[in-house]
Amino acid sequence: MTQTLQLITLAIVTTQVCAQSVPTNRTTGAASQAFENRLTWTHFAGGSKHQSHALIPDTLAPLTMPAWIASGDGSTTYIPRPQSGIVVDEDRIFALATDPSVPGSAFAVSYDRLSGSFNWATIIPPAILDSWSTPAIDIQHQQLIVASGGLITAIDTLTGTINWSTNIGGIVVNASPIVTDDLGHRDRAFITNYSFGGSSDAKLTCINTDPFNPSFNPYQPGEIVWQASLMGDSSGNTPAYSSGMVYVSSASSPGSLAGQVHAFDARSLTLPTPTWTYTNTLNTGFFSGVSLDRGHLYASSYSFTGLQHSANTVKINRHTGAQVWSVETNRTDATPIVLPNGDVIISSGIATGAFDFLPFYGSLPSIQYISDEGNTASTLWDSALSTHDDTNSNGFWEFGEPFLSIGGWTHQPIALSINSIPMLLVGTLAQTTPGTQFDHNTDLRLIDLTKLPTDPGFIVDQFNGAGSTPAIAGDWIYSAGQTGIHAFAPPAPSPNELVQRFTRGQLTINQLLNQLRR
Repeated sequence: MTQTLQLITLAIVTTQVCAQSVPTNRTTGAASQAFENRLTWTHFAGGSKHQSHALIPDTLAPLTMPAWIASGDGSTTYIPRPQSGIVVDEDRIFALATDPSVPGSAFAVSYDRLSGSFNWATIIPPAILDSWSTPAIDIQHQQLIVASGGLITAIDTLTGTINWSTNIGGIVVNASPIVTDDLGHRDRAFITNYSFGGSSDAKLTCINTDPFNPSFNPYQPGEIVWQASLMGDSSGNTPAYSSGMVYVSSASSPGSLAGQVHAFDARSLTLPTPTWTYTNTLNTGFFSGVSLDRGHLYASSYSFTGLQHSANTVKINRHTGAQVWSVETNRTDATPIVLPNGDVIISSGIATGAFDFLPFYGSLPSIQYISDEGNTASTLWDSALSTHDDTNSNGFWEFGEPFLSIGGWTHQPIALSINSIPMLLVGTLAQTTPGTQFDHNTDLRLIDLTKLPTDPGFIVDQFNGAGSTPAIAGDWIYSAGQTGIHAFAPPAPSPNELVQRFTRGQLTINQLLNQLRR
């Protein structure tokens, strides 16, 4: 105990020196432009830019055995919604869950991030149309922002009590909320509502999260500031935010199936009009959010006809809305991931046989690797097509023919830089014959992006029993399965190693103290 106290004292003192020479978000080498060491995972795909990547300076937690599995409070079972993501702050993890014994039940739940011990469960509106919305953590107000049913609800992260709840005048399906933290007294939450098939108007809703101030912020917490029309249908269109601008895609545009991307001023106190609008060059819509990286927006579309390359992924100038390139890709509701070298990863596809029952429609769950060549792009490989064993040699996939199933249209992987090697943490969708199943992923794999899918060593590590949209915080991995949330931890470091991580900015003081108490 004496040694531990000495180490803590040393760490706190050393921090005052290191804070001036080592940035909190440590980056090295090729990852310096894009990747960072994430101590929290606050939104779908990591943060409000949805970059879905992290820097692992040392060794990733092995996937061989979970450190713990959390599935309830001992009397009630809480299993995360299939495909809904997990979010993490310094001390807790959060998920949207259901009690399998009570169909239609819905909860926001919290557990301790290191031990998996249960904190609280709060009843929320039931999910509609199998929505896999991910909550967002509003760090500065210590609240969890949840989009479920037709309500946006703010829940105290410590106690689970509801701070406020707002009806947005439409239901939420698959879209996840985002929150800002850099707008002074006027921070906001943003969400889109479902409107596919003309059920309601598609809107981007701006909600105040800061305290009321008659001079600076004349809105109560939870009050709607404005609602802007998306001028088309919307489903799963999670907004993205950076530097006072909010970006949002749509599933269609007026009179067309071509999706759009709009840029709005997030700081506006009155109903804004788009700063710019981009319309897809392919007649397919965006059924997911956009990601922000390297000064550009990236979006992938979903096609209702065609085969493995019937949709597209686009790169757009974030300041002007001008298209840089478009490349044909698999259908998806996931967001693109940009690697440190600028190349792009797409998680896409559904296990649907092209000639079994829908001869005009077919794809396979896959990871597609896109080479960004500046003003053009091309697909280098598709994991499903590369590994498909065409047993009857007809040139198409049928149910029962083997292939490496990773990624998929509902799954958001995480790109990693581990000792400067680009890797991907990716799940495997549950398979049905025929059709699509909204269920938990069956496997979680770590793959080496410097190799081809057919190369030895492409799969670095694997776990069977979980794999739904994962989260990484510090050096822990979190992913859900049918039995609950699975946490994967690195080997327990020594006190000296913990202090070194703290002084390098890889742990907060609270995380240091918690791990020293383990």
